[in-house]
Amino acid sequence: MEKLLDFDNQEKGYQPFKVTKENIKANIGKKICYVDYVEPNRGTYFVRFGTIHSVRYSRLFLNDMEKEVDIRDIKEAGIKIEP
Repeated sequence: MEKLLDFDNQEKGYQPFKVTKENIKANIGKKICYVDYVEPNRGTYFVRFGTIHSVRYSRLFLNDMEKEVDIRDIKEAGIKIEP
């Protein structure tokens, strides 16, 4: 599988992040970028951004529970590098 996120250019300031319940719990309050859907015929996708709020079962909640994502759907993710 090809890399979806480009940490050297578009997603500069982020580093690769393995999405697991333990990693998410350890990084609550930090900003992430992720790709959760790739259009099967054309291969297009959108990079989404959010702040980790919490995780319950396999659901990741972002931005004060405004957005909910199944962590099994996340293809690739990055986390904001702290200065």
